[in-house]
Amino acid sequence: MNKKILNIVQDLKNTESGAVLPFFALILVILLGLAAFAVDFGFAAMRQAQLQSVADAEALACARTYSTCTSGGDQFPLTNPFNFTIGMTVPVSCPNTATESNCVQAIASNVWNTYFLPVFGVNSLNLSKTAIAGTRIASDALIIRGPVSMNGTNIMSISNGSVAIGGGISTTNSSGIDASASGASITAYNNSTNSCGSCTPAVKSTGDPLPTIPAYVPPLSPTPRITPVCVSNTGTFLPGTYSAAISMSCASNTLSPGTYYFNGGFDNNGNTLTGLGVTIIVGVDKPFNLSGTVNLNSSLGPSTCGTAGGGMVIYQPVSLTNTYQSISVAGSGNNINLTGKVELPNTQFTFKGSPTSLIIQGTLYAYSLDFRGNMTAGTSPDPCQNINLNSASTILVQ
Repeated sequence: MNKKILNIVQDLKNTESGAVLPFFALILVILLGLAAFAVDFGFAAMRQAQLQSVADAEALACARTYSTCTSGGDQFPLTNPFNFTIGMTVPVSCPNTATESNCVQAIASNVWNTYFLPVFGVNSLNLSKTAIAGTRIASDALIIRGPVSMNGTNIMSISNGSVAIGGGISTTNSSGIDASASGASITAYNNSTNSCGSCTPAVKSTGDPLPTIPAYVPPLSPTPRITPVCVSNTGTFLPGTYSAAISMSCASNTLSPGTYYFNGGFDNNGNTLTGLGVTIIVGVDKPFNLSGTVNLNSSLGPSTCGTAGGGMVIYQPVSLTNTYQSISVAGSGNNINLTGKVELPNTQFTFKGSPTSLIIQGTLYAYSLDFRGNMTAGTSPDPCQNINLNSASTILVQ
């Protein structure tokens, strides 16, 4: 009887041992898998960050030395402490040709043996990261010498280009500026107020003064002119110097290509105004008002570089008496499109109302901006229609 009992106990022991071994093997595989994730994939995540850092540094170094940097391998070993494999391509297409030039691409790559993943048949990992850098050009869509104030829920949309503000920005409710295009920034100079409830990207504050814009020399004053008479309620203006104040009375008005000196001031009185290939120069301390439907473009073709106006669509010299003019685009039915540089350094812009739109493709340079409507701005594909405060700086663009 005792012998039978001993045999039964021995059989149970053998059965238990056979069940434990496969279970232990399964647990071991799971532990190795966790180790692989913890060690190999953790190391891979760290490597990715290092690769991106090196790719960024290599691209920036190449862009800064664009004239001598060439396609090939690593030319800047000091920026590559991990001795990654570098592939440089010079040049490459810039993501945004309106704001960037002389772009280069750096690819940093690395292959290493894994620690635990060979258990699963993965003996090595190969990762790479890419960076593109270039020279910043023509990227200031809005330059305001003084303050910018915004109210309500209105968003000023900057399709591309940056914003520079000399007198601070103050917004209420959820109003703000959306300048989220690649490489764009919003900067408040002179340690001025930085209070924006909804600005993208966040406003940068600096104690630096607002940079001086490039000097502009207007073309020589052309032929003396007088206001044309209306023909079928249409007025056709010719380039020249208009000494008396211009107050348009025709329902539709066209500016023929050329340079216009409005020495006594200008007001289209809400009448339709169009002009291609035009440069308007307003007398110092004289009023300049736009309303209704307005379409003005300094260009007749793909480029204004080398033309008499040099990409300027509206220009007024800085007042020597600090006299500030006001442009109020208010009410309904205003649809104003300006393409080119708009320099009104002593003008206070008030923009409000619905449906009202102000679209500027180029650069607006003014004294102040009180914004309560729908406004879209962005730099022009034609670099000569833009004002550049910080041109020639090297930036990462992708």
